[in-house]
Amino acid sequence: MNDVSNRAVREFSEFLNSIEADFPKPTCTTAYEITMKSTIVSALITLDTEKQMDERFWNHLRVQRNILDFLYALWLDDDRTLVDEFSTIIKDLVEYDFSIAEEQMKERLNIA
Repeated sequence: MNDVSNRAVREFSEFLNSIEADFPKPTCTTAYEITMKSTIVSALITLDTEKQMDERFWNHLRVQRNILDFLYALWLDDDRTLVDEFSTIIKDLVEYDFSIAEEQMKERLNIA
């Protein structure tokens, strides 16, 4: 992981610690923020390990006071969603599970 990814992981850990101190039971909004910030950290690690982002953009992130808060704010201000990606994933999972269930049913019918 590069320094930006490492810093984002550290910031996420600090964020979780502050949440636990302030809110023993997270609210829905806090739960969403935790989920999205965790996803942002994972995305940064992927972008780094797969070399999908130019160094000038990593440098842009390096100068931010808090990378995770910066990216989360950008996410909240953007009108795109992950619905298409989730739809594809859910479809693939259902089709895969169906194929397993169908195969098991065929095996049971052959045994009987």
